[in-house]
Amino acid sequence: MEISEQELVRLAKNGDRSAQAKIVKDHEKMVYNLGLKLLGDEEKAECVLQETFLKVLQALPKFQEKSQLATWIYRIATNQALMRIRKKKTRHISIDEDKDDDGRDYSAFVQSLDADPLDNLLNLELKEKMDRAIEQLPENYKTVFVMKDIEGLALKEIAEILDLSLPAVKSNLHRARVNLRNKLADMWN
Repeated sequence: MEISEQELVRLAKNGDRSAQAKIVKDHEKMVYNLGLKLLGDEEKAECVLQETFLKVLQALPKFQEKSQLATWIYRIATNQALMRIRKKKTRHISIDEDKDDDGRDYSAFVQSLDADPLDNLLNLELKEKMDRAIEQLPENYKTVFVMKDIEGLALKEIAEILDLSLPAVKSNLHRARVNLRNKLADMWN
């Protein structure tokens, strides 16, 4: 029998371990994918996943249910990922450091027809350039771009998660897209 989100939260707040486990199970993929897309690293995404649910379970008694549970968890996950991004900015990166494919999927952005190998090569090159361009975005632009254009969240939901006004989210998204367009144009020239 399926229970309502409100009942699930009530049970979890009262220490019901199976309700807490269900909350984690229902939202872990969303949190991991967000961490992976914002940080571009599976290990860091795993850390964001763990840190997020540690915070969720600690803060659950204070959850006032003014927003949906998923939105609240998304906000915590976003904050955890952004804290890692800020830490990363202070870390020095070795020239020899190897960068693996981060698992980002731009199939919605770049559609491959699987027509010929040249098209596939150009799409791979575009994906690599896109990854580099996204990495160079200021974090407020990058976050909104990933949440909207990669994760597919609604603008209102992004505004709620990031605690920004809707015009601010729209502005950051517009600036991110313009910035990406300019960076990609420079990379192709």
